[in-house]
Formats: sequence, C-alpha cells, structure tokens
Amino acid sequence: MTSIIKNRQFNQVLFSEIFAVLSFSMYLITVSWYVVDYLETPQILGLVMAAASIPRMITMFIGGVLADRVQKSQILFITQLLKAVLIGVLLLSVAHNTLTVTHLLLVSVFIGFLDGFFFPALSSLIPSIVSQKELQPANTLIHSSQELVFLLGPIAAGAILHYYDFTATFTVSIFATIIGAVFVFPSFIKDTIPDKQKEKLSFLKEFKAGYRYLKSSSLYLTAIIIIIIVNFFVFGPLFLSLPILAKELGGSALSLSFLEAGFSMGSLAATLFLLFYNLKRNRGRNILIYLIMTLLLLGVFSQLSTISLLIPFVSLIGFFGFITFVPTDVIIQEKTDPAMMGRVMSIVFLASTAFDPISQTLFSSFMSLGFSVSILLAVFSGIGLILSILVYVKAKKWRALQ
Repeated sequence: MTSIIKNRQFNQVLFSEIFAVLSFSMYLITVSWYVVDYLETPQILGLVMAAASIPRMITMFIGGVLADRVQKSQILFITQLLKAVLIGVLLLSVAHNTLTVTHLLLVSVFIGFLDGFFFPALSSLIPSIVSQKELQPANTLIHSSQELVFLLGPIAAGAILHYYDFTATFTVSIFATIIGAVFVFPSFIKDTIPDKQKEKLSFLKEFKAGYRYLKSSSLYLTAIIIIIIVNFFVFGPLFLSLPILAKELGGSALSLSFLEAGFSMGSLAATLFLLFYNLKRNRGRNILIYLIMTLLLLGVFSQLSTISLLIPFVSLIGFFGFITFVPTDVIIQEKTDPAMMGRVMSIVFLASTAFDPISQTLFSSFMSLGFSVSILLAVFSGIGLILSILVYVKAKKWRALQ
C-alpha cells in the first residue's frame, strides 16, 4: 500500500478516474430522471442506456489492439475531452428546451464509441504502472474510489436536480470530465510508449490473437462467464429498475439518488474489504459463492415494495456483486502476458459492458408487454442463480484456484 500511495503515475490515474466517474454518475442520473420524470417515457430508458452497447462492441475490437500499440494516456486524454463535448451538446439542447430522445440516443451512441477505446486503455494501463503483487490493492483503490464517487455523485446530482435544473448537473459533469482529462495528460503521466512492431498485423488479426490467447485456458472462460452473469442478470436489470421503482413508489429524484447511493455504499464496502484483506486462499470457490449470494439477494430485492427496504438490500447486492467482480478482474490481470494485456482486457471489458445493455433492452421489451418490474427482476435472478450453480459444479479448475 505504501508503494502504491507513493506511485505518482498511479495517483494521477486514480484522480482522473475519480473525476471521470463523478462526471458519468451525474450524467447517468440526469439522463435517467429526464427520461422517467420529464419525458415520462420509462419504457424507453433501457433503449437509451443500451444505445451505447453496439458502437462500444464495434470499437472494442480496435480499442484493445490500439492500447497495445500506442501510449495509453493519449487514448484516455482524448476520449475524455470528446466526452465533455458530447455532454456539452446535451447541455445546449436542454438549455434551449430542445432535448429529445433522439439527442439522448445519438449522444449515447457516440459515448459508446469512446468507451470502446477508453476502458481497454485504462484496464491495461494499471498493470503497466504497478507490480503484480500490487494488482489487487491497486484495482481495489480504483474501484473503491469509483464507488465512493458513485455514492456521493448521485446524491449531489439529485440535490442539484431538486433545487436547480438539468443544465446545472450537465455543467458540473462537463467540468469534471475536463479535470479528469488533465490528470492523464500524456506529458504528466509519462507512461510507456509501446515498441513499434517490425511487421504490423491488421487490427483484426491482432484481436484474433488475443481471442486465441483467452481460449487457451479454461480459467479465462470461467472468469468471463462469471463477469457476464454479474452484468447480464444483476447489474443490467438492477440499474434499469432503480429509476422506475423510485417513480412507481412515489419517490423523487432524491429517492433515486438514495437508491443509487445505497448500491454504491455496498460496493464501496466491498472494495474497502478487499483493500485490507487480500484474498489468497480458495479465491475461485469463494468468488462463486459470492456470485450465488448476489443472485439470491436480487431475488429478495425483487419482492420488496418500499424504498426504505430497497436501500439496504441494494447495498448488499452491491457488496456481494463487487466482491465477485473485482477479484475475478485481478485474476485475469495476474495471468495475462503484458504484451497481450490491451487485447485481453478489451475482451473482458466487452463481456462486462456488452451484456448489461442487452439485458436492459430485453427488460424494457418485456415491460412493454405488460410484465412488472418485480416479476422481471425475480425471473432474471432465478435464471442467473441456476447458471451460477452450474458453473460452481462444472468449473473444477476455477474452484481449486488459490
């Protein structure tokens, strides 16, 4: 921990991530509440959130290869500045009272394009600036700071929306994004510039090499399945349901912010736990047990009908969900060749982000057919629980992982 805290490069990445997450958390709750409360069209919220998934998947193939080819801080700096411009488009639209679903969908699509470059660069940068034994505390610091901001960001956004308007939250989001970009300015970070290959392969061939590398071990396959289950059956439907439940139960923007903050409190507690307790024994088996617990808690959550009860249970889901996800991510980084890190992490990030929008789209589609949020959450948790138990039974090599 001492060496990590003294690591200037890591600290700058950490602060950049803090401001990036602050921007995103305020952007997310503003857009969610605008769709649910102002436009009064909760059935399209899943579509707006999922609009980023397809362009993200497209650019993810390029982003992972690019992260292995060029200086990663350049990618982080440029993508954050472009995100500030996109949020600025929303700010101008809402200020002139012209913000429509079309604007939200287009901005979401372009943010998805940028995410495909941003996250593989971020995930592969961390192993290049810390030692292998520091990977869990480093990743945990990143995730704990994210969750702390996700705890404070929604509350701040809810308060601003309550006392001011949408333009105020968009403005704060833009400034936070710009500050985050400054922290990862390449001349400040001075991270390694990858050596130029004598023979350049095409992006597609390099991505295929990363895919074959992942297929070489069943541990990678199990890890990706775990990440997909967490995102498709838990995080995707959960995040979509929060603004809808807040509205259905007679809440306000503050109620939504408390639900969002409740999840962040649980995930923050999980990352703090991992920060001080390094999982070394029975990691594989324990991760699968935490996954099963997450899905059981989501099943209980689906049957609650008051915001005061939803908050503690969404916190528990956040705790067990993140105590499943973070160690799985660390195991992948530990087992990966640094030369393949960008491509491997792009595929892992694809698994962690491509499936929750798909689940949200399905969730919204079933809502349009008349199914209630409670029934759908129960169904998603039930299917995810069955799959998790099957993984526990079949993945013997993963269960034996120390």
